[in-house]
Amino acid sequence: MNMNRAGLVAAAALAAAFTLAPPASAEGSWNSSITNWLGGNESRRWTDNHQDSASTTVSFSGCSFGGPSSATLELDRVRDFLPDVSHGQRSNSCNTVSWGEIQTSGQFYFIYVGSTRLTVNSVTTRY
Repeated sequence: MNMNRAGLVAAAALAAAFTLAPPASAEGSWNSSITNWLGGNESRRWTDNHQDSASTTVSFSGCSFGGPSSATLELDRVRDFLPDVSHGQRSNSCNTVSWGEIQTSGQFYFIYVGSTRLTVNSVTTRY
């Protein structure tokens, strides 16, 4: 019986040693909505201090694309007195799109790149 107890204790210790840490959470997030945006409209701006390794994501739900089945978004980082830096475009089909981990801290926003009106009931941005 002591042999079984010793085996259980050893197994528990081994399992504890290999327990993974919980995934890192995003540094920040915000929620909003979009009503009748036209191409060129910008989201609010947020500051990502790059204190984590979280991806920058934009989630849409309850969408009206005004014809197409998705909206093209471009993530930009603000640069004072210089043109802002684009981190690329993603097509959002009323789901979540990701730009991965942005390696640079700064102030960010996304732009709607489209020619039809965009309305989204719920927008969640995580960074």
